[in-house]
Amino acid sequence: MTVIQFDELRKKKTISEKMPFEQVFEQYYPKVLLYLIKKTGNQQEAEDLCSEAFLYCFDHYDSYDPGKSAVSTWLYLVVNSRLKNYYRDRKVHVDLADLQNVLPNESNDMDRGVYLEQMRTELAKAIETLPERQQKIVVMSYFEQKSSAEIAAELGMSPGNVRVQLTRALDKLEVLCKNLKV
Repeated sequence: MTVIQFDELRKKKTISEKMPFEQVFEQYYPKVLLYLIKKTGNQQEAEDLCSEAFLYCFDHYDSYDPGKSAVSTWLYLVVNSRLKNYYRDRKVHVDLADLQNVLPNESNDMDRGVYLEQMRTELAKAIETLPERQQKIVVMSYFEQKSSAEIAAELGMSPGNVRVQLTRALDKLEVLCKNLKV
């Protein structure tokens, strides 16, 4: 068998192995939906993402080549691409300049007020040195009073991972702020 004959045979086999899109939808929609619910923590958003992913797959199913990958692999890539877009679009923006006004000035004493302002500034600078994800977690936890479950849902993480990242961030802040005295 020549290379050309083998290639033609492979193409014919590939075309015959490609299942109808309706079958792909019926087989994978429930699995993809559960996966997206777990990742987003929101039924409605998961359904929207799932619909968007399957619509894209339907529109591009002609370009899918079963000889290159399994349909589940191709579908997984499409779904995760949509999920990344979802996280990017929901990205939490933290304006650390606003943090300086979050802590209340507890005293009318001029010296105490100046000292607290310096502490706020130093704390904001220390928080800015953290990785972006840890910055968000600290701000959401301490300044927005959100639970680890709420933070996890917004950032697409598990609550356990949020707690680990918060502990690491607090350890770093403790080292950076060890010279600050209340």
